[in-house]
Parts: sequence; C-alpha cells; structure tokens
Amino acid sequence: MWRRLLFAGMTAAVLGAPPARAEPVDTAIAAAARAWQQAMGDTAPSATFAFTDDERFDWAYTPGYRKGVPIRDMTPPQRAAALALMRSTLSVPGVAKAEAIMALEAVLAEVEGSSLDYRNPEKYFVSVFGAPGRYPWGWRLEGHHLSVNVTVAAHGAVSLTPVFLGTNPAEIPGGPRKGERVQRDEYVLALRLARSLNEAQRARTLLRERSLGNVVAGPGRGDALAPPEGLPADALSPPQQALLTDLIRTYVGLARDEIGRPYMDLVRAGWADTRVAWAGPMAEGRAFYYRIHGPRILIEFDNSQGGGNHIHSLWRDPANDFGRDDLHRHYRGAPEAHGHRP
Repeated sequence: MWRRLLFAGMTAAVLGAPPARAEPVDTAIAAAARAWQQAMGDTAPSATFAFTDDERFDWAYTPGYRKGVPIRDMTPPQRAAALALMRSTLSVPGVAKAEAIMALEAVLAEVEGSSLDYRNPEKYFVSVFGAPGRYPWGWRLEGHHLSVNVTVAAHGAVSLTPVFLGTNPAEIPGGPRKGERVQRDEYVLALRLARSLNEAQRARTLLRERSLGNVVAGPGRGDALAPPEGLPADALSPPQQALLTDLIRTYVGLARDEIGRPYMDLVRAGWADTRVAWAGPMAEGRAFYYRIHGPRILIEFDNSQGGGNHIHSLWRDPANDFGRDDLHRHYRGAPEAHGHRP
C-alpha cells in the first residue's frame, strides 16, 4: 500500500511514460527542478540553498530529518512535480528502486514494531542547490537508506554521486511480499561472480574471512579507501569481466542512460586499474562485503547487519563526487568560487 501512496499513484505514470524528449539531459533536469519549485510556491525557499552552502555536502543515510521538504508535506501536484524531477534524472528502474526503498520503511516498521512516524515511507526530502539552469546547480533526494546527490556543473556535465542505497530487510521475511529483494541484482550477481572465481583468483580477492560490518567510504570519508585493493578486473576471464560489468551497471543503471552510458565509458577506461575485493563467506544467506574500486568507480556493498539481511551499498566516483572534476573544469580561472568536501 505504502509504495502506491508515496507519489499519490504516480508510479503508473512512470511505467506508462512516453519516450524521453530529445533535449539535453541537463536541460530536462533543470526544467523539472524549476517546475517543482513553482509547484511548491511559498514553500520552495525552505528547500533551496546556495550552491556553495555546506548543506550540499551534508549527506546521510540514517533515519531522521533533513533540510528540504519531505514528500509527506507535499500536495498531490507537488508530489507529481517531485516525481517528474526524479524521472528527469533517474532511469525508470532507478525510480522504481528508489520508491521501493522508501516503501520498505513500512515493512521495517512492522518487523520492528516501531511507529510509522519514525519509519515513515514519506519522510524523504527534496532539496535544490543554486538556481536550476544556471550552472552550477544541483538537487538531492534523501532519507533513510537513500541518498542521491545530483550536481549539474555545466552543459552536459551531470553527476549523481555519492549515491547510497540500503534495504532492511534485504529479503522480506513474511507477509504478501515474502521473499522480495529490492536489491536482488546487487546481491545475486555478486555471488555469481564470487562463485565463478578459481582458487588463485579467490586468494587475491579476499580481504579477510569475515565481513567488514559496514561500508567504509560513507559520509565525509570519500578518500578512506586508497589505493584500490583486491583482484585486478583484467585478471578475470572474459565471461567474468562481463559479469562484473553487469554488476557495475546495476548501480550505474540508477541514472538515465544519457548520464550512465558516458560514465560507463570512463569506468572502462580505468579497467586495468580497477580491483575487486571481498570479505566474508561467498555464500547466500551469510554476512559478506564486496568492493569494486578503480579510478572512476567505487562500489561498496555490505550485508552484515540483521544476520546478513540488512544491506548498505554505496556508489561513489573517486574523481567526480559532487561534480568535483566537472566543477574544476567549469571554474577554471575562478577557483575561489566553489568549495569541495570528500
């Protein structure tokens, strides 16, 4: 029920949406952000910050309140505009996954016996940084187990990282949705890759016998993992490399193709320096952790909490989180105009 209510039944509009217009993706995102601000009316200033405001870097994935406007405080037209903003930036599967993570709060409330005020599927916040369409600017969607940080540094330069996706329970234990996994591909493809490794490959991949217990490069820790560790991607066989590519696309596929495809080209360009690492058993139903780390990709996945049924996952771009690299190019000659935090 909650998944249907999040955007007042607007999910059906996503699934039946017409093909995207041929306009540049950053133009579409800016138009959607302005439309949302217009729909918000007098409330828009409370969700709008200067692009240079420290709030842009203050991301999190724990429960609680954020600055911005929560979905639960939006009218149906405002929710429709928020969904259109999501659709301007995220792929159709990406929007569906974000909505499913939000809806999972109601399942978690039932499992925990906690209130729907604390585990509220509509306690997800939208914020805008700068003026949409005037470079640079950005926007954010964030709440428990979900953080998408969008930076539009210049024409055609759109970054979504850092991105956090989490699910608890990772596999729904009972009820009409029993057995459902919102992050199934991140889980299944990784195990398939791990099981394909021969003994020598496993030895180079394994960081330790037990899971790490959480992602490492969380908020404020973008530089915590350097240099990359583990098995080089080009030490995998061609079928294994194809499987690894599919696993990476599971994360990058959150973004619209116009954003994700050129990003994947950057990942491939650094393939020789990309590493795959694992901690814990390579077995379903067990607590484990994996990492994919290269010049333009950092993926972490941890399935340790809740007896191996609580996922934290992270996608970061070591060179371009919060549009850092794009901003350097944009601000060349005026470096004092912006700031950066890892």
